[in-house]
Amino acid sequence: MVGDDRGRFVNLKEWARTQGVHPRTAYRRYRQGRLPVPARRADRLILVDAPLPPRSGRVVVSARVSAADRAPDLDRQVARGRAWAGERGLAAG
Repeated sequence: MVGDDRGRFVNLKEWARTQGVHPRTAYRRYRQGRLPVPARRADRLILVDAPLPPRSGRVVVSARVSAADRAPDLDRQVARGRAWAGERGLAAG
């Protein structure tokens, strides 16, 4: 997706997968002018002006360190991962 806003332009390939359509089919429909949403070309990308469905579910935050004496870094990594997920409206587990 382009940008952080979920209502902004989305890459045609990403949009197609959320709709259950193969990206080649979506591209063919774009060329034929039969895409059900507004789209435009930006260099080599085709951007669709359609919001993605709201995110749901949980994400897994994974972290690791190279040695036991680095355990404090592990807690810091997990905290950063959870903060990242929280900023994007995802529940981290």
